[in-house]
Amino acid sequence: MPIESKEEFLSKVEVGNRIQVPVIVRWKNRLEPGEVLRVYIRHRFLSRSFYAKYRKDHRITIPKLAAKDLELKPGSIVEVTLFGEKEEKE
Repeated sequence: MPIESKEEFLSKVEVGNRIQVPVIVRWKNRLEPGEVLRVYIRHRFLSRSFYAKYRKDHRITIPKLAAKDLELKPGSIVEVTLFGEKEEKE
């Protein structure tokens, strides 16, 4: 089931440029492994948007180029916004 509205949360970047999706967001939207999500990440004054596949371990991987451009390291705190299909079409 895709996300019906945008979801915003803070997350810590883990090893391998991964971020974990909070339990409440997973439950509320009934996220399934393999879903493709549109992700917007802000770190300091920089931001990037990309598509990511939701994994079985409840994480999303940030692409290497986006992580390098945002100067992300394990332990960095980022603002994450996940978009649903309805927001993408508008």
